[in-house]
Amino acid sequence: MKNIAIIAYEGCWAVSVFLAKDFFTIVSLLDTHYSLPQSYNVEIITTDGAPITSSSNSLVIADKSLTDKQYDLVIIPPIEGSKLKNMPRGTELIIEWLKPKISSNTSILCLSNGSYFLAATGKLNKTVIATHWSLVKPLSGLFPDCQFISHKSYLRKENIYTTGSFEAGISVLLSLVARDKGDRFSQQCATHLLISDSGKLNLILPQFNNHRDAKINEVQDWIHNYSSGVVTINKLAKQFNFSERNLKRRFSQATGISINKYVQEVRIDRAKKQLLATDKTVNEISVDVGYENSSFFSRLFKKSTGLTPAKWRKND
Repeated sequence: MKNIAIIAYEGCWAVSVFLAKDFFTIVSLLDTHYSLPQSYNVEIITTDGAPITSSSNSLVIADKSLTDKQYDLVIIPPIEGSKLKNMPRGTELIIEWLKPKISSNTSILCLSNGSYFLAATGKLNKTVIATHWSLVKPLSGLFPDCQFISHKSYLRKENIYTTGSFEAGISVLLSLVARDKGDRFSQQCATHLLISDSGKLNLILPQFNNHRDAKINEVQDWIHNYSSGVVTINKLAKQFNFSERNLKRRFSQATGISINKYVQEVRIDRAKKQLLATDKTVNEISVDVGYENSSFFSRLFKKSTGLTPAKWRKND
């Protein structure tokens, strides 16, 4: 069983604390449903083990205090941006507690400006750190030796994950579960995130998003939104003011994959979610994700997963 710590501190956003806690509750429920051993032990920790008051004046109850206990994953929620110049009591204790973990095998997930704590350790100097666009300037002013950039998704450097949006935190957690428990289990988690439209569920394609080409991020976002239609390099090049040759080069350089292959990956990922979250037939899903020929779709799906769509759906 892996140990996970969610650091709660005065003035942090409670929604991020409970987002992480609830996410792993879903994992636990699925473990129970499939008669699997429990995968994660999740603890909310504060500097002294006492409750804290969040930014919205909600009380967050701690399970533990900061100790020498080893964790496999540490999650740091954000704070209201206006408080970055006057951080709450306990900040220095958290910073000191994090220092040895940065150099260890512990994964650290910073949600938005939760990266303040890592930057303050001095161990991320010259590192590119993702954050929300509105926080780039204040964080850069506080930590000029770090390279903060606006990023809608997340960046990973070894064991450190930094995020630029609320959804990116979910994407990181889904990718970590996929690493630990397999893609299908992670897809099951995604379908249980209480989102009614399966088309809005987070894509689980972390290997293609760890770059800092903002223009290619825009191209990827467009593909995510319109992948069910006709996607051509010519259309994308005109949409984003590239030459076709330059677009193909930059996309491949940033993501490590061709545009056409990426569109296939997005469609297959969306199909997995529909197979698990809906009662639609394989033919209907094939059309929904962008393939009029269901036989061709089934061949692509099997090539990607090793199973036909029907067998993948039933593979409990």
